[in-house]
Amino acid sequence: MVGGIVEVLRMAKPKKSKVKKPAAPKVSDAAQLFMSLVEQFDYRQGPNAAAQRLTNVTFFAGAGFSKSWDPNAPVGSQLFSLKTEVMEEVANIGVLSRMFGLDSLSRITPDQLRQIIYQMDMYERYPDVRSRYVDEQNIAMFRGALRAAIVDRYNELTQLNYFDPAASKFPLDNPTVEQLEIVGFFRNLLAKTDGSTGFAEGVRTHFVTTNYDYVIETILDNVLSPDDSHFLYSYRGFTPIQIVDGPNNTPVHEHWLTQHLLKINGGFEILRRGSDYILDYSQRAPSSIIGDPPIVMLASREQDYSDPYFRTIFPKVVRLMRESMVLVIVGYSLPEDDALLRFFIRQFAEEPEDGFGKYIFYIDINENSQKRKTLEAVFPSMVTLDQPTVITYQGSFSAFAKECISLSPAVPDPF
Repeated sequence: MVGGIVEVLRMAKPKKSKVKKPAAPKVSDAAQLFMSLVEQFDYRQGPNAAAQRLTNVTFFAGAGFSKSWDPNAPVGSQLFSLKTEVMEEVANIGVLSRMFGLDSLSRITPDQLRQIIYQMDMYERYPDVRSRYVDEQNIAMFRGALRAAIVDRYNELTQLNYFDPAASKFPLDNPTVEQLEIVGFFRNLLAKTDGSTGFAEGVRTHFVTTNYDYVIETILDNVLSPDDSHFLYSYRGFTPIQIVDGPNNTPVHEHWLTQHLLKINGGFEILRRGSDYILDYSQRAPSSIIGDPPIVMLASREQDYSDPYFRTIFPKVVRLMRESMVLVIVGYSLPEDDALLRFFIRQFAEEPEDGFGKYIFYIDINENSQKRKTLEAVFPSMVTLDQPTVITYQGSFSAFAKECISLSPAVPDPF
């Protein structure tokens, strides 16, 4: 039924008019099809409306998602070009030169970083190959220093949107037009869910992201009213014992109220406390980060996802993929090196039968033909059976969001 909408839209011709009207903003087939699905899955209003099952729409966000929100947000190659200064808080430049070939006059390149992380992984995994003066403690210090350097680099290129305790919110001061469009887009989706009949029905949005930053948290917090918090409704795949400076007020989430926010590569705010975790969104000095580093997966020549954090959230990612009806991939190139993440996305439709009636929207600035070719490597059934249905969009996510909200009545701003 919906699969033929794209063809119908292409064939439709506007009627001629004697009065010249201003040209309507161009809306892509992708935006029209997406919003037609949203309307189809929206809960039905009215006294005699039939119940509509809860339908998962999952956004898989890469670096391009953050860049659409903030043009200065870094992609991987930019983020992983690091100063050696933070590393020198752990070891002097002579040691860094002997161990890793670094000097104080040049940056650590992404390739050098991959080699350093690989070296640390081997030292940790195989103690017998450690250098004379390397042990578990200074391996941990090196890892902490690299994480501190990553945070420093992010704030060098743009600025993390740290949580504001006074407002109990992630601030959104002087938002750009693009940011308002993105917030409006997700506010519109939030309004498509209802629980007044006793159970949740309609559209439920979820997030899986490779990013470390706080962009999604900022969006979710500002979709809600000023006296509400996304912390009450966002399940992280684990249960933190502390959020910001207070206890976790929602140790067990209720399904009808909850959406997932799964950071598949970790996040700058995720700190370990023994076998537990806390979420700390405050701005910390490099020395604090070195001593208490966040859980983030850094690029290596051999990705090691054996940390308990990843073993905890990966099953949640797999289940969410399988239970989603619509997958929206935003600003993620699905590189071949990310074989594990490709495997997770494949769980959305492991077999053609799983993909029947499911939709993938791939939003990115790269050529549509390249995006389709990439997805065909992940979903071989696309070539032979055209399942799942794939719709590509070449452009920024903010442009896509603008087109979508032009097709749907605006949802009142809670502010």
